[in-house]
Amino acid sequence: MNREFGDVVRRIKESADIVGIVGNVVQLKKAGNSYKGRCPFHNEKTPSFNVIPAKGIFHCFGCGAGGSVIDFVMRTEKLDFREAIEMLAKELGIELPQFRPVDPQQVDADQRLIDAVQRANNDALAWFRQNLRKGRNPLANNYLPERGISAEMEEKFQLGASLDEWTALKDHLLNLGYSEQLLVEAGLCARSENGRVYDRFRNRLIFPIFNANGKVAGFGGRQLVKDDKSAKYINSEETVLYKKSQILYALNWAREDIEKSGHAILCEGYMDVLMAHAHGFTQAVASLGTALTLPQAKLLKRFANKTFFLYDGDTAGQKAMLRGGESLLEAGFDTRVIALPPTDDPDTFLQREGAPALQQLLQNAEEFFDYALGAHAKGLDLSKLAPQAELADRMAPIINRISNEVMREGAIARLLRRIGGLPRSALGRILQQAANTANRTEPESRPAESAADRAVSSLFEGISLLDVYVLKMMLESHAALEYIRSQLRHEWIIDKKLEGWIFYFSDHDGYAQTLIDEAELENEFPGDRALLSRVMAWDHPIGDNPVRAAEQILWRLRERYQLVLTNDLLELISQKQIGSEDAQRLLTAYHLEHRSRIAQSRRLFGLDNQQASQPSE
Repeated sequence: MNREFGDVVRRIKESADIVGIVGNVVQLKKAGNSYKGRCPFHNEKTPSFNVIPAKGIFHCFGCGAGGSVIDFVMRTEKLDFREAIEMLAKELGIELPQFRPVDPQQVDADQRLIDAVQRANNDALAWFRQNLRKGRNPLANNYLPERGISAEMEEKFQLGASLDEWTALKDHLLNLGYSEQLLVEAGLCARSENGRVYDRFRNRLIFPIFNANGKVAGFGGRQLVKDDKSAKYINSEETVLYKKSQILYALNWAREDIEKSGHAILCEGYMDVLMAHAHGFTQAVASLGTALTLPQAKLLKRFANKTFFLYDGDTAGQKAMLRGGESLLEAGFDTRVIALPPTDDPDTFLQREGAPALQQLLQNAEEFFDYALGAHAKGLDLSKLAPQAELADRMAPIINRISNEVMREGAIARLLRRIGGLPRSALGRILQQAANTANRTEPESRPAESAADRAVSSLFEGISLLDVYVLKMMLESHAALEYIRSQLRHEWIIDKKLEGWIFYFSDHDGYAQTLIDEAELENEFPGDRALLSRVMAWDHPIGDNPVRAAEQILWRLRERYQLVLTNDLLELISQKQIGSEDAQRLLTAYHLEHRSRIAQSRRLFGLDNQQASQPSE
């Protein structure tokens, strides 16, 4: 990280009046050491949005939004990290240095490659456009009216055409001074096993793919002549500019209307988006033929809180919606599903039925959770116990992905009504088991929880509380962080949602906040940023002796890990995968070591005389 730039980030966080900045958007009321108000990122009647000036953070316990003053400005002003830094630095009168990374030569080379690929993309787009305008590929010119694409839509989406030749684009770009190697790195050309470089896109209608800021990042191509040896649609390969899982097709054109309307319409492909825009649904974007990813969902969250799925009506489209919907739930979206007839895609439906019919489907769109519930319940006889259990198991991972607590509670209630008769406590255990399976299974037996523990369990439902507490101490105390770094073993951490942050802090030197700043500067987070904010906002002191508290919690982690090993051994024995003599010897050793560790742990926690204050699991 550029030290000067990192210093500016810290100065901004220290100097900015987070209460004042948030107060310009949210009506805040003081509540103890924090301020409360209604969240600006989702609709709520009871305030669950908190600003904690002592920590310089905000957090909404309803939708999960949270972070520093920089995060707040990014979300409310629809800026990326660097743009938010520049805006705040200007307002605070802080001089922003030129970005000079630690290794200037390497970064200069990286930036030169990025600039060169961008120029090559721009020149390739101009060539593709000229081919279409001048009719150099008659198949492409004939294809547009056949599919109902007007001249206005062609111009808006900057469509083009490639030629039915192996090296036409390569030859053109070589004449402009580009090297073959650069064209391969840009994804415009490919290299065969014998070293021959040829055009990636041949005899195709070309759809340029722009990033959210309107710069061409890559291309998609549609066959003009059926060829079973090649895919109907192909996209650019991953390059320094094109990251498929992080780009939404047409977001550069749709973002303004998405923000105005408060919702986005998600399609699967290029033609679906074009037809949606042509019929007035200018909030349409596409996930480029794959199920929506979490990075794509988070990108979209900068502009809207509500989404509509408009995927193909066939089985493949339904499955893609089920996969992508989970990412939207995790990002905190209100997600609806527009169910098209099984033989239709958005293109064919709009061409045949027109905009009013789709508008009606939009108004009657089903909530994603209800859609998923219906899809997973299909074929199950819910009057029987086994199918009821099967449905609960199928829906548990989906419920666990819902980040909004209100939506999560509503989903649980709907599932219980659909099943009928299943106690809420039983469903709670199923949800926990599903979370444990996703995070690496942990033992079910645990000490009784106190009322305070149950409240924390609700706040971090589906997440290992021991791991939460470890991360809390790493964030709150540098002394505890140093002790944990010296003692923690990776295998003791079981929660996949938290392990990225925990290992990031344990494996890198420095204060936790400094490491967070570095992650922000690189825009590469080792875990869920919102979850980190929730842990930081959790009002739970770690005590006057943080090293002692860290020592105690690490003993609990070690004890839990020992239980896992013991259970694994018992499983091997039950499956007759280990001989009886070896089993007896190993069990005796495990038992003695485990009893010794429990005794030491009880002494550390003072459990012989009193109840420990840390969360139990």
